[in-house]
Amino acid sequence: MNITEARQLVNEVSDVIHGLPEEDRAISEDRYIAEHIGMELFESVLASSKRWTINGTNLLMEHPAGVTLDIDVVGSMLVAVQLDEHHLVISVDGKPICVAGEGLFRDVPMSDHLSTVVLLGEAGFPVSHTPDTLYMLHSSTDLLAIVANEYFSLPERTSAAKMLACYVHEEEGEGFISTRAYDIAAKGNLPPQVELELVNSELYTMFVPSHEEGGGAMVDAFVNLILRLTRHRPDTFANALHRFIDLHVRTMSRADQERVRDRLLMLSETFRPDLEPLFETADGVYLTTWDFDHYQNLHEELIHIPPHLRTEHLGVPADAYENVHDVEDIMDF
Repeated sequence: MNITEARQLVNEVSDVIHGLPEEDRAISEDRYIAEHIGMELFESVLASSKRWTINGTNLLMEHPAGVTLDIDVVGSMLVAVQLDEHHLVISVDGKPICVAGEGLFRDVPMSDHLSTVVLLGEAGFPVSHTPDTLYMLHSSTDLLAIVANEYFSLPERTSAAKMLACYVHEEEGEGFISTRAYDIAAKGNLPPQVELELVNSELYTMFVPSHEEGGGAMVDAFVNLILRLTRHRPDTFANALHRFIDLHVRTMSRADQERVRDRLLMLSETFRPDLEPLFETADGVYLTTWDFDHYQNLHEELIHIPPHLRTEHLGVPADAYENVHDVEDIMDF
């Protein structure tokens, strides 16, 4: 791509952004200025690109995986300025894909995100830097090989596992890719961070019995899985592990939630004090569920028990029935 094409695209985008009334902006003045400064970098990155082509105000790239990436530059900038949105407007073979820039909490300009994606495309979208929503840019065969090979770095293997989990999701956990992924994870040779990405997918049911059946065997399997995923005993547990516990404990029965919580408490008070943060996560789910069930049951009783029997719950105010016929929504809680 030559510098003239790049400059023309940037000028078109800038004209659109400049044409927005100030009241339509959802970003600060500093961020607005940063977006325009970032467009200068975007122009220089585009001018040196060899893989991307311009189609109107869109960028196209024919990827070696056999798919076409399409970035709507104007659309991405508009949602950034008007909605303070950090998701790029991008599609693969015409299908919209969710790709968010790494700046949700750091106010990074969208123009910088666009430059990053162009540079990633120039580099062939390295595995360690490819968003897992763009998993189709890497074949399942390559991802399986990276996950299983200890000579790849931990970030590469972790990212490969995230993208592999997307292929497993496509198969709903039942297919050749899912079977190969489970076989690799079940050996117990993967780094726990990598194994977690595979376990926290449709492969989960291959490691832990159904939550619907529940009982001691299911709780034992779940707690043993947590011990396995924390065998490296890090100083702090990743947010992904807390989310994993939160997600799956929520789908258990009240009795099983209590069993998991008690088991983790016992472990944290004996030979695994490092598990206390995970116990707190499980305990938080248990208590939240109890509160919800408790108030839900009370709500149902208030709905179905006749008014004269509700005094044991709330008591009857002196004027409770004084204007009862004037209030149409008296039973709307």
